[in-house]
Amino acid sequence: MQGLRPGPAFETALAALPACLLDAPIGVAVSGGGDSLALLLLAQRWAAGRGRTLFALTVDHGLRPEARAEAEAVAALCRQLGLPHETLRLEGAAPRQASLRRGRHAALARAARQRGSRLLLTGHTADDQAETFLMRARQGSGWYGLAGMRPLSLSPVWPEGQGVFIARPLLGARREELRTFLRAEDVRWVDDPSNDNPAFERVRMRRLLCPKMSGSVQILSVMDRFQTLRMIEDAALWRWMTANIRVSEGVIEVTFLTLLPTERAARALGLLIQIAAGREVPPRGERLARIVEHIVSEEDFRGATLGGCQIRPRRGRLQLASETGPPIPGIAARLAAHQAILSGNTHEIAAAAGKESFLEDLVPIF
Repeated sequence: MQGLRPGPAFETALAALPACLLDAPIGVAVSGGGDSLALLLLAQRWAAGRGRTLFALTVDHGLRPEARAEAEAVAALCRQLGLPHETLRLEGAAPRQASLRRGRHAALARAARQRGSRLLLTGHTADDQAETFLMRARQGSGWYGLAGMRPLSLSPVWPEGQGVFIARPLLGARREELRTFLRAEDVRWVDDPSNDNPAFERVRMRRLLCPKMSGSVQILSVMDRFQTLRMIEDAALWRWMTANIRVSEGVIEVTFLTLLPTERAARALGLLIQIAAGREVPPRGERLARIVEHIVSEEDFRGATLGGCQIRPRRGRLQLASETGPPIPGIAARLAAHQAILSGNTHEIAAAAGKESFLEDLVPIF
């Protein structure tokens, strides 16, 4: 079983993460499919060789009768590997992809926090990246979104995911490589029938890619270039944010938005609105573009409301706060975590992750 390709890719990805994320218990999201089972085996060997603490989590949405048996099979494998395992059951989940995804991430984040974990590993692969590219391209995404999934990001749910990072150490591995690895290990996986249901957009994109594998290679090459551009853009945005943003009593104050290029200003304002309003995604579209254009052009901007956030000018600054009720808790810590991801700097990420509690308004890392 030596010399298999996914192993080095996995270890390289883990080596790039801040040590503080790896010192705490590490969670692995395992569905029983080929990608996640390969992730589990690779993570177990990596953790055993380095004395790290690992645990596995399986989410059963309660939508398929086979899911319980699949979760039990994962639990049995974990017992063989000497790993703790927990099945998280979400009975009555709405059978919509967005709702299922949110419920899954919320359950995983809660379970991770209960175990003192800051890091969850997921089994997204290079094939998932290529499919994501096609999905975002069809939706009209710009180059920034076409860069695809990040190797490390914050949990996409709020507030359950506060303080939890998501790592994707298999983005450099192909799906078939992982199955070859599992065959060599004599480990069987299950195929969720939904992965062949053309009602789901990802399945349709997968079918477009499968007949001609070279198409995936070309897409991944383009994405690699976009990821380099995104790193440069993120670094510029991080530098601007550290110099021009502060949090006071649950209000985000911004200076010099007019000095940014319009596209970057929209990206920055959208992220700040998301944080100030306690939302899970930033606002997009024409309304955001119009507000940014108004601010950047230095016209007489008198304020606006967008995405659950009030944007008010005051003494040469912009103030952003939730439009409903008291200030959202943990704004400073959440802002610090987003800045850390943008910086791409392990020390910044370590500083954000090392906060005593991400649910308290702590001093930002900047």
